[in-house]
Amino acid sequence: MFAAFKAKLNLQRFFIGDGKQQAPYLLTQRRVYILPTKQGLAFALLLFVMLLGSINYSNSLGYFLTFLLASLSVVTIFHTYNNLLKLSIGPAICKPVFADQNTNFIVQVNNLNHHARFSIKAFTPQHQSTIADLNENNLSTLSIKHTFEKRGLIPLPRFYIESRFPFGLFRAWAIAEFDQTQLVYPKPSVHTTLPLKSAGLSEGKKQQELGADDFKGLRSYAEGDPLQHIHWKSFARHHTLQTKEFSSTSSDELWLNWLETTTSGTEQKLSQLTRWVLLADEANLSYGLCLPDLVIQPNTGKHHLENCLKQLAIYGVN
Repeated sequence: MFAAFKAKLNLQRFFIGDGKQQAPYLLTQRRVYILPTKQGLAFALLLFVMLLGSINYSNSLGYFLTFLLASLSVVTIFHTYNNLLKLSIGPAICKPVFADQNTNFIVQVNNLNHHARFSIKAFTPQHQSTIADLNENNLSTLSIKHTFEKRGLIPLPRFYIESRFPFGLFRAWAIAEFDQTQLVYPKPSVHTTLPLKSAGLSEGKKQQELGADDFKGLRSYAEGDPLQHIHWKSFARHHTLQTKEFSSTSSDELWLNWLETTTSGTEQKLSQLTRWVLLADEANLSYGLCLPDLVIQPNTGKHHLENCLKQLAIYGVN
């Protein structure tokens, strides 16, 4: 009995919620909190001043207006609270992202009631909120901005669901944290050239000579470069002209080897390998990946790209 009473007085839930929960997460009365906003406190002060003026001057019209506005504010409490109550939150749709990239993770929201919800905000403490209206008896999604700073399988951050509908006098909110992880790829380095040599598994390094068969990398545009060799995607993204370089090689397979990286430090090497993987896939090359404890055979395609990036993301992560 004492434990149940202590649980009711647990103020920690007021700030961090119930901790990690399995989705979906139903917003019951116990999980929705409400307090007046700054505007609500100012409005209450205004009502108090109006009441003092009405008492001082014995103004019946002042009494009527004061109590009318007070009753409207009380009704507002229920509207604001019910705008969140019984929402079913989650699960999250976690698509892989790159580290240090401003991105969104998608959370499903199921409005189980027969009335619409308005001006629902979703946000993490580090980012601005996104606002959405939810139709009655409808499954919708909320896009929540977040930046994942580290690579690996990262737990989803704690986020807030908030409503100040209809007048902004009260703020109702709930705190959710799902027991889900987000796959975060290493941040690609700014290095934009594939290795000049690629090491095979059964033979030494194979020399590459400049030619026009296979994609080697990108370089700054020089006057007279053929238009068909200009990397238009890079121009659209960075507004900088770059030219594709090609090479002919004694092998049809390209090996992206940990030992061939030109940087020091684990994270820097993974960052450079990530850039090489993206360049090789963009050039439709058959490429393999050599890590100290893992070898992925050469291949092409979306699944091969995702597998290589995943192995780079979880490398050395316990």
